[in-house]
Amino acid sequence: MATHSAAVPAPIKIRSLKELVDCGLQYVPQTYIRPPHERVDTTSSSVPVNGSFTEKLPIISLRQSGNQLRQQIGLACKEWGIFQVIDHGFPTILKTELWEAISHFFSLPTDVKIELVSQGPSTPLFFFSGLYAQDTVSDWKDTLGFRPNRSTNLNLLPSFLREPLLKFERKMGVLAQKLIEMVFSSLRLDENIFSEIHTRRRTMTFNYYPACPEPNLTYGLSSHSDIGSITILMQDAVKGLQVKREERWIDVEPMKDAFIVLIGDQIEILTNGQYESAEHRVTTNKTVPRMSVACFFAPSEEDVVQPLKEFVDAKHPRLYKETKFCDYLRNGLSKPLCGKTNLEFSSLKLLPA
Repeated sequence: MATHSAAVPAPIKIRSLKELVDCGLQYVPQTYIRPPHERVDTTSSSVPVNGSFTEKLPIISLRQSGNQLRQQIGLACKEWGIFQVIDHGFPTILKTELWEAISHFFSLPTDVKIELVSQGPSTPLFFFSGLYAQDTVSDWKDTLGFRPNRSTNLNLLPSFLREPLLKFERKMGVLAQKLIEMVFSSLRLDENIFSEIHTRRRTMTFNYYPACPEPNLTYGLSSHSDIGSITILMQDAVKGLQVKREERWIDVEPMKDAFIVLIGDQIEILTNGQYESAEHRVTTNKTVPRMSVACFFAPSEEDVVQPLKEFVDAKHPRLYKETKFCDYLRNGLSKPLCGKTNLEFSSLKLLPA
């Protein structure tokens, strides 16, 4: 049994979790250990229920006709808040080139990584590790982030990353537009207006989850729902992503060439809870690292989101107040991930009577 009281290298010298693991770590340092009631239940996602095996996420082909596609996406949003899409027409070469560039980035020495994302205040990149979390338990991952805006200089992207990233990001924007149009169309809303609003803010994260010597003690990513409107996720062949449904954690099995689509909090607020955001988390494993690419789409920080009148009536009272997205974003980023508690910021239940 590992002894957690053993000496741990000073955090100031370890600037990435991968660096820590590559040094031969044989146990989970205290900063990553969850309280006993939060630890992974290894039986929660694979035990048969009423004689049936674990449920599987909806898998939707984008080759279908408009009406059929709209119905399937609407049903998946209403019942799951998450689904996988296939036959999306996304070029395989763009995915391959991005995987190779991101793998190269994470293979670099930490000093080089930090130098590449520290080219000045206008760089669109940022890098952080779960090791730096304070006043809370750290997540078992390293993350490279891409956050473009009017003040960023894309020429500061590393040469090996610039073209693969920008080509992927542009094509992903097209796919996201199509998907969110179908989401709003399934609600009988003007898909053109709402899809434009809810894809104005675009960010990406590239996540590296090292192998973990004691997977039952920590998470790669804490349970949460996404702050924005819609997330499109590309994961490698290593299992780890789970979604919560009816108080059970369901494994999201990796599927070749599929993208995972998650509904975020802004859609839940807009629809007054008709389409709920997906609560999800990432577990770790003892043998191999895992990687993923997450593309986040949201309103601009100046946009205001509130339930539409179409979703409020006597049987469905208003659940959320009018909220400026910058305020919602600031609140969400100011505290540790914890289930769907971010929605409390907009909940009318917290307003005084």
